[in-house]
Amino acid sequence: MKKTYETGLEGEKQAEEYLCARKGMTCVERRFRAKCGEIDLIMRDGGTLVFVEVKTRKTGAPGFGIAAVDGRKQQRIARGAMTYLMSRRLVGAPVRFDVVEVCRGEITHIPNAFQPGNMFYC
Repeated sequence: MKKTYETGLEGEKQAEEYLCARKGMTCVERRFRAKCGEIDLIMRDGGTLVFVEVKTRKTGAPGFGIAAVDGRKQQRIARGAMTYLMSRRLVGAPVRFDVVEVCRGEITHIPNAFQPGNMFYC
């Protein structure tokens, strides 16, 4: 389990570096945890807060990590995002939900990967 956790942390670091260097984003917070969900990275892209789910895979075909962000996972991310926004008094701020896959050195970034809809409320 520890190796999986460490692999995830390394993937988050690579994703953050990629989003900053290649996409011009800035990191607001890492590994935000709340009862109802968690966010790997919270970035700022201009005036938009971007909640980023990072999936890191050492094996398997590219795309498996992205596919793992199913409806249930999206709901947890959205709930964590709402908790973050409420705790920072940012409800109503422009937001986006991205997914980044780090797979054997390749980084795939899916901007606006999903829209939370009604599940955005805790």
